[in-house]
Amino acid sequence: MTTHTLRINAAQVSHAGPKDINEDAMALHLPQGHGLSGHTAAAAIADGLSSAEGGRIAAETSVTNFLNDFFATPSSWSVKTAGLKVLAALNRWLHGQGQHYHHQHRGYLTTFTTLIIRGNTGHIFHVGDSRLYRLRQQEWECLTKDHALTTRQGNQLTRALGMDWRVDIDYLEVDVHVGDLYLLSTDGIHSFIPDKELHAIIARYSETLEARCEELLTCADAHHSDDNRSCQLLEIIDLPPTDAHALGLNTLAPLPPPLVKGQILDGYLIEAEIQGNARSHVYKVRDKQDNQLYILKTPSVNIADDEDALRAFQREDWIGQRFHHPDIVKTFAPTRPRHYLYLIQEHLEGHSLRAWRKANPDAPVETMIAFAKPAIKALRALHRRETLHQDVKPDNLFITQTGQLKLIDFGSATVGSISENLNLRAGAAEYAAPEYALGVARDGRADQFSLAVTFYELLTGHYPYGDHYLEAKTPNQFRKLQYTSACKHNPHVPLWLDAALARALSLNPEHRYPELSEFLIDLERPNTHLTLKAKPWLEQNPLLFWQLTSVLLLVCNFILLACWLR
Repeated sequence: MTTHTLRINAAQVSHAGPKDINEDAMALHLPQGHGLSGHTAAAAIADGLSSAEGGRIAAETSVTNFLNDFFATPSSWSVKTAGLKVLAALNRWLHGQGQHYHHQHRGYLTTFTTLIIRGNTGHIFHVGDSRLYRLRQQEWECLTKDHALTTRQGNQLTRALGMDWRVDIDYLEVDVHVGDLYLLSTDGIHSFIPDKELHAIIARYSETLEARCEELLTCADAHHSDDNRSCQLLEIIDLPPTDAHALGLNTLAPLPPPLVKGQILDGYLIEAEIQGNARSHVYKVRDKQDNQLYILKTPSVNIADDEDALRAFQREDWIGQRFHHPDIVKTFAPTRPRHYLYLIQEHLEGHSLRAWRKANPDAPVETMIAFAKPAIKALRALHRRETLHQDVKPDNLFITQTGQLKLIDFGSATVGSISENLNLRAGAAEYAAPEYALGVARDGRADQFSLAVTFYELLTGHYPYGDHYLEAKTPNQFRKLQYTSACKHNPHVPLWLDAALARALSLNPEHRYPELSEFLIDLERPNTHLTLKAKPWLEQNPLLFWQLTSVLLLVCNFILLACWLR
């Protein structure tokens, strides 16, 4: 069976042309090794403004630092997030360096265009008048738009890196096909060569990429280009089947055999099975090498033929290894060869939050709410690295014997870097935010909703919107749902705490807390402002409102009638 991976042929060439200094810069990063960087390609080109004294430095710095910094960002970040953050930092640095120039167009200014290919998706970041073209089955298209105005003095850039403290970066996602040809060029090429001629040169498949790049420079010279000339050509040779393979885990290891006490698997002694269900098995094991206890989790044989489920298990291991936080269960990277598909986590003694609640039915409200702080800290750590847990519930919050809470189970988690084109499943529907049922975009506020449902249930033994919540599938059905005050089920819940839960449980994500830290503050101390902003009586109980209004009007009518009869 052939394993498909990202393979690209590339060539680039640059020449000063008639100028003394070449103020263009460009660089390539082609797939090498394993991990995300081994499944990502990048080409970047920049044209430093000749009128700017720092143009050459700006172009070189932008290209070099962008590629270095982009591939140093957390692997959980999406391409869009990583690219925009790096470019924002680069722009601020260039702008700051150019402040000693009296005119903004005399500083460190440069155009910038980059194509990043991860999996089977291309990500384009662009500012200025460098360009990116694509040739696909003889269809020739420019994928970027120039940020320039034509004046009597020539083209005047309206946007460039270093021009202002903040810069708008054009971002575009495109699908990538095997056989695609991509051309990145500075204006010394495309501003002088007619578009048809440009297309014809790139379409000469009988010539090498290097030869076509050289031909572009020759053609630009023939058309009397008076500027630096730079171009890059990328040809897509092969692609992974899906973006999920950006994990760098293209090969699925075989499932372990059925495990029993006393058996040894890759140096781990099975001491006991802790849990088993249709999807996975969890064992307490001892490492024969260091004599330490661990948790070993394996997929169930029931999903042996379900590649999507096995990939999800593989993804859970990959995600878990990227977080080292005291409130998140530790997942360990392999220290020796693994011959089967499983993951290794720290051994925890204790109970799930659900089991703890059953064992402590009389626990005060303050004790239960105290668990919210580590849970929120854990989720914030995930969200900072563009990771959504998507299955926050009492079963996935673990209380150790020392009373420490840890977030567990990443089987439903999504990560920006590997989930950009994947529709990954959410967890338990009772705790899932409406965004999942509606099929709309979700962010950290979805985890906030699930956490609020979790603590509402712990405090009351009920769900905030009752049993009808699971039946809602459309916006209109969700609008008909009514939040039931936690105070109604548990009189020990203070009004201010109920108000905080109600906000986090808003069916509209725009009405929830913008940040989990704000939710935590309102859970730990009364927010009188929030309490005063509670829903009007009419919205809380419209039936009772109109019943009392009718009685009041009837009484007023009797009073008026009595006064008239006198």
